[in-house]
Amino acid sequence: MKVSEFSVKHPIIITMLLIVLLAFGFYSLSGMRTEFMEDISMPQAIVYTVYPGASAEDVESDITKVLEDSFVTLPHFKSIDSQSSNSLSWITITYADGYDPYDQLTELRNRISELMEQLPDGISGEPRALVGGMSMVPIISFSASAGNDTARLTQFLQDELTPLLTQIDGVSQVTIEGGKELAVNIKIDVDALTSKGIAVSTVYQVLNYGNVSLPLGSASYQDRAIQVRYAGGFNSLEDIKNLPVGVGDGSTIIRLSDVADVSLSYPEANTYVSDGRYPLTIVNVTKRLDGDTTKIIKKVKAAIAECEESTNGAVQFHIISDDSRQVKASLKAVIQSGILGVVFAVLVILLFMADWRATLTISLSIPLCILFSLIGLRVLNISLNLMTLSGLVISLGMVVDGSTVMLDQIYRYYKRRDQETGELEYTVTQSIYKGWDEVSASILASAATTIVVFIPIAMLGGLIGSVLHAVAVTIILAIFSSFLVAVVIVPYLLKIFLSENGPKIRSKPRKFDQIMGKIERGYRKILVIALKNRAFVLLIAIFLLVFSGFIALRLGIAFIPSTDSGDFYISTEFPMGTQKEQTHQKMQVAQDLLYKYVPEIDNVVIYEGQGDSTNFSSGSTPHYTYTHVVLVPVSERKRDVHDIMLQIQEIWAAVLPDSKVSVQNGGFDKLVGYVSDGGGYGITLISEDLNVLYQTATKIKDFLETDPEVVTAKLDTDFDTSTMVIDMSQEYLSSLGITSYEAGITSAILFQGMDCGRYKDIESGKRYNLHISSNITDKSITADDISNLHIVTQNGQDVSFANLSDIRVEKSISQINHSDRAKKITITASLVSEDTSGVSQRVNQFIAKNPLPNGVHSKAGGIMALIGDMITPMISALLIAVFLVYTVMVIQFEKFRQPLLIMVTIPFCFIGVVAGLLMFGSTLNLLSLLGLISLAGVVVNNGIILVDYINQLRKRRREVLAKTKGYQDKDGEWHIDLSAEEEEELLKSSVLDGSASRIKPIFITTLTTLLGDIPMAVAQGEGSELYASMGQAIAGGLLTSTLITLILIPVIYYMSESKHKKAKQISRGTYEKAIQ
Repeated sequence: MKVSEFSVKHPIIITMLLIVLLAFGFYSLSGMRTEFMEDISMPQAIVYTVYPGASAEDVESDITKVLEDSFVTLPHFKSIDSQSSNSLSWITITYADGYDPYDQLTELRNRISELMEQLPDGISGEPRALVGGMSMVPIISFSASAGNDTARLTQFLQDELTPLLTQIDGVSQVTIEGGKELAVNIKIDVDALTSKGIAVSTVYQVLNYGNVSLPLGSASYQDRAIQVRYAGGFNSLEDIKNLPVGVGDGSTIIRLSDVADVSLSYPEANTYVSDGRYPLTIVNVTKRLDGDTTKIIKKVKAAIAECEESTNGAVQFHIISDDSRQVKASLKAVIQSGILGVVFAVLVILLFMADWRATLTISLSIPLCILFSLIGLRVLNISLNLMTLSGLVISLGMVVDGSTVMLDQIYRYYKRRDQETGELEYTVTQSIYKGWDEVSASILASAATTIVVFIPIAMLGGLIGSVLHAVAVTIILAIFSSFLVAVVIVPYLLKIFLSENGPKIRSKPRKFDQIMGKIERGYRKILVIALKNRAFVLLIAIFLLVFSGFIALRLGIAFIPSTDSGDFYISTEFPMGTQKEQTHQKMQVAQDLLYKYVPEIDNVVIYEGQGDSTNFSSGSTPHYTYTHVVLVPVSERKRDVHDIMLQIQEIWAAVLPDSKVSVQNGGFDKLVGYVSDGGGYGITLISEDLNVLYQTATKIKDFLETDPEVVTAKLDTDFDTSTMVIDMSQEYLSSLGITSYEAGITSAILFQGMDCGRYKDIESGKRYNLHISSNITDKSITADDISNLHIVTQNGQDVSFANLSDIRVEKSISQINHSDRAKKITITASLVSEDTSGVSQRVNQFIAKNPLPNGVHSKAGGIMALIGDMITPMISALLIAVFLVYTVMVIQFEKFRQPLLIMVTIPFCFIGVVAGLLMFGSTLNLLSLLGLISLAGVVVNNGIILVDYINQLRKRRREVLAKTKGYQDKDGEWHIDLSAEEEEELLKSSVLDGSASRIKPIFITTLTTLLGDIPMAVAQGEGSELYASMGQAIAGGLLTSTLITLILIPVIYYMSESKHKKAKQISRGTYEKAIQ
């Protein structure tokens, strides 16, 4: 039994299946996660180590190299990058595609534990391993205020609010910035310690050894097994103060409080958080990868409202940034585009078919396809985001194609009446069967050609695969569902809707039908002319294709279109050595100008003493600031975020001439910048000679600063750090009985301060950090001060630092970067636009004129690396897609030659793609390339419809001729031998009549797809920039390829079949002569 027969004869079963589809579709929709984008994180793990007071060179040699040499042997390892800066080692391990970094954490942490003996003792705890990516970026940030008591507010947030937020399903982490947390601060009086003959290292060791709590296993006690634990830790602040650290004259015990100030107090914060006017305490909430952004934020807002109510308004909260706002706005924009696309598609059907039953059938097919797609997305655990909705909107025009072709063919038989009697030639059931038999194969082929195009895209790996996977899978599901609807549901609906009395007979044809009749006749005349001037037609088509190739050179190149998400970030780096008071004064001027020139500001958060990343280092970086600016929604302002960013870049660079100012877009642009080591243009130099590397990078940076398209250019490192080196004499240390470790610990405590564990207060149950420093820590000191400093060795000798060491000041590098263990420096430039092609070309010309030194080689960096990584897989995906499309058509036509004829039209869609992108000023980027690849499957559909019907027409007409003039073989099949002129006439008439009769369904399918994409192409609103270029590429390519296909396919078909027939006749004639 055929599918059409089943649909018509078993309406109850089909009805029940539709009810199930509706139920599960709405169930899937209600349970889907909503977010802006799917996770685009690479399979990476991060290992960071804090080494307080260490220089970049020390961090590199003592920590980074040790860890790197071991990490390269990890299972599924792909590549490794690292940054070694003052006090901090940051290593990024990239695993092979397809491996979950969370699954690799256990092995990575075990490897770190094994390496602990090789790492210096001065590091803060163990190196920490975690999975980076989007889960590190907060989805909501809000400020908390409760008068001037920041300490009590911080405690309230930690004890009351944080537990509430962490209980919310999907929340990963809650962090507090700008708060104050109590700690035990032990400040040694150096003079008092020296006068009593106690070594600094002794105090440190006593603190560590006196604060021990260890499990001792199990023991037998009163005939039962019990756990044994050694409790030798501190229980109160008094225990710490009374800790013996030495013995004075007369066996007097010297306690810690005799030589140090011990207090439970708030340590001086390294980072100052404000809005430029008032201090802020910020709470950031991050989500797990499987968390629902909108649901989590809704629950967070409910939790903070509950806290406000429970404190009677004593604690007030203010939302700083809220990702759900962007998610809702962007999804709303794409849904509006989708609704417009549906309306346009329905209007096209109504216009062409002029029948409410046909229009209703198509109108019902669209939501059915969407619900089916939602079920598939839910099963595959893909969220409802900008890419999935874009995929649905793109496919809205495509999903009605199959239903439209089926509907049109059934109606052709349904409307037929006997010219003499006026009676219907076919019943509704017969019309459905005949129409289904003729077009079901071509509908399957059309759906298959579109689906196979997106299969290689859905299988792409890396960052490109992360971005495109959701949209590709969505389109595959939508097109597959459209095929099922066309061949199963449309016959079922038409059996219900169509009357056995036939369509209403009009007294006179509609004006639109008359116009379409004229178009068909005009098209037929054009085809006649084209068939007579076949060479000219081919020449014009080739010329247009070559011309579009030259025009394409004017297109800009980008990785992803830059979006207006309503926020941006400003990183400011002052000269090394700038004190935090100086940084604060300079930032006050810049902040006032920010508020003055950007009235669109909604919120501002400024971090003084922190760079453009989470401040994992315990050391102070007072010369850095980091500003997050949140604007009012796009609908409430006239200026684009990019215009505001350029203005602020110019203003801050002018008022802060001694600083490096870098402005970066927020939203999706920041996520892309995170995985690409920054946005804009980038080039990476690699060499083992750091000095040559730096000199070469500086030359390229200086050249970039002269480029008209470059706003700012910078290196990711600099020789801007002044380091006072205390070079200890090993021989003298040995003679005094001092180890290098003791001397290093002493220096660290005196000048930097160190953490030395935690203790739990037995009364309050709270845990506090222990921090030891001296009364000269954080003071501005000179070489003379150090020379006059005396310390006591562990055997009681009083020694001057000047005798222990040589003291000198050196210029050193601020950060040492590695790429696969080789030293590298990356030069990045922020540009006036997202197009990087011009700058890239000019830098390549500069390097060609000024060759890189021996031992230095370059590779693309930043966004340029992503663009380079994008080209090869996208070309591969296109080639695979074309091959799969050809395979599907060969299976359908059972011929190798005719599919090639149809595929000739694929390159001609490039003409429209270029025209569409140029018209809207868009770039050639990942999404527009996706649009180009998708056209490979879409544009051949018209060719399939055309060629399939011409083949059917030729076959039917040959059978008619055979039954009247031919002969029947022993199998009952009719045959006829036609002359060359008769074959030519049969071919020509079939091409002309078949093409003309198919112009209506081709117009319908093209217009529904085209008008479905146009709302996307012209969309405005948050996030619309991402998918607009895809809509522009598809709309432009579909329009031009359809117009060219209508002429080119019949011409090429005629030429090919005519040549093929002549070849067969010649071979047959040769064979007959040979027999004679």
